[in-house]
Amino acid sequence: MAAYFVWHNRIHNAEKMQEYVSKALETLAPYHPEVVVLDEHSQVVEGNAPWPRTIVIKFDSRDTAMAWYNSPAYQEVLPLRLAATEGFSVLVDGFVPPGP
Repeated sequence: MAAYFVWHNRIHNAEKMQEYVSKALETLAPYHPEVVVLDEHSQVVEGNAPWPRTIVIKFDSRDTAMAWYNSPAYQEVLPLRLAATEGFSVLVDGFVPPGP
């Protein structure tokens, strides 16, 4: 089942974020993900969300997503994102409709 990393955040250090993005993209390549959403101005429809930025990356499975996240290559660049943004991320499973 596919799994999706979803980030909601705000960038407060653009220079560090630029450095993070180029390095993070390199770490993703071996895992063959799909960037599904990258929206700098998400529209809040319900509730109160203080972070305007939404990123959704699809992986083949939860195990693949966590293998990438916990990989030494990504863990090396992760501090750049944490220093450049405020917000949160979640890992969710995709939906598989019930069979007939």
